[in-house]
Amino acid sequence: MAMNRRDIPSYEFHDYGQEGLRRQGVMAIPFEVSVAMEPRRLRPHYHDFFQIFRIAGPCRLMHDFREYHLTGTNAVFVSPGQVHTLHPGEGMQGMQVSFTQDFFDHGTPPPSGLTEFPFLLHSGAEPFLPLPEPDTHGISPVFAELQQEYDQALPKAGEMLRALLLVLCVRIHRLMLETRPHPENSRASQVTGQFILAVEHHFREKWTVADYARHLHLTPNHLNDTVREQTGHSAGELIRRRILLDARRLLLHSELGVAEIAYQLGFPDPSYFSRFFRRTDGRTPAAFRQEIREKYH
Repeated sequence: MAMNRRDIPSYEFHDYGQEGLRRQGVMAIPFEVSVAMEPRRLRPHYHDFFQIFRIAGPCRLMHDFREYHLTGTNAVFVSPGQVHTLHPGEGMQGMQVSFTQDFFDHGTPPPSGLTEFPFLLHSGAEPFLPLPEPDTHGISPVFAELQQEYDQALPKAGEMLRALLLVLCVRIHRLMLETRPHPENSRASQVTGQFILAVEHHFREKWTVADYARHLHLTPNHLNDTVREQTGHSAGELIRRRILLDARRLLLHSELGVAEIAYQLGFPDPSYFSRFFRRTDGRTPAAFRQEIREKYH
């Protein structure tokens, strides 16, 4: 039985603001307006685009099946394919900017400029960043400018939004380097970002570490060492985590049986899939499905 993509909630841009900007691959919207337009977004779902939120006030964030309770003001990051939902607490206010890789790169040759900002990729780091008070890095004002520029939709608004988005990412990156220091190695960071993007595009094809290394013109050992240096995990571990994540999504949202999910993910034997899932998650697929559905359905 083939998996129908409709079985997993994947939402597109809201029908909000100028259609021409949405067609370019960018949108900015207050969180309250987003939820009012589509309350279903308070349930677990994913997108095929990136999102950066500014959240002020208490909320509960579920991000790829991990839960976080946030207070104060935070920037929150969501990459394509990441299952997430955000439940606002009393008095919470927010704003979100959504954009595609094509909008961000705007036709520039690879590698993608997104690889310069690991927080936008599946890096394994916490998917949020507390913003200090006072906002010494000027991050919150950029969110406000993005919203104003999007709402006004003046001539060259797309170019302005792309420039503001880059400013936002650079300022977040600078703050993150101060609060989450790691060894400076821009080449290693770029390679890791390229690897993570490649995994997102090819993990269903059952590529091995050697396949990804060949794709990136590296040796498997070099790729493994670089990824481990930047993330603390081997390249193979990140590939397995990505497959596990898709398995969790299918168990939560689809009505496929465990054997059907195994075949959908490229496992030749359902029993091998069950062993893989239990070894990496600690639960059987059936136990995970029961527990997660009781929590979110």
